[in-house]
Amino acid sequence: MSLSGSTAEDTNKTNDAGLMHNDVKGPEPTVENPGGVFPQVGSTPAEPGTMPGSGAPDHHGDVRGVFGNPQQFNDTFRDLSTAFTDAINKVKDESGSGIGSVGKTLIDKLESMRDEIDGWRMGKGLPEVEEQGGERNDSVERAKGDGGGLYAD
Repeated sequence: MSLSGSTAEDTNKTNDAGLMHNDVKGPEPTVENPGGVFPQVGSTPAEPGTMPGSGAPDHHGDVRGVFGNPQQFNDTFRDLSTAFTDAINKVKDESGSGIGSVGKTLIDKLESMRDEIDGWRMGKGLPEVEEQGGERNDSVERAKGDGGGLYAD
């Protein structure tokens, strides 16, 4: 590489000549596509969920697939998990003189629910759905109208 600011390199060194496709013709330029570019396509369609427009992926029992926006999923279930933790701490704080069998059982149930939610956040599926073979792309009811949120397929 030259130190004079040039980024030109010998094509034999980088093998870029083998990657060039100067003989490929794209569509004619239009207002919507002024560069006349087109995607490189193969003979097989993309797997569902691997790229925009390919449809929803097979979610199996994974709860994260219910949300089109992954950040909304994270925010929602993090808040829910935090609420369970707050409830557990409040039960413990209010039982200054001791926790009886009802309090212990309540804490155990709240911890169990929080752990289940935290499992969903980590990708653990719903056992009820997984037992039935999971949720597949072709079993998803499509939204009517605008199709949902920003990240909807």
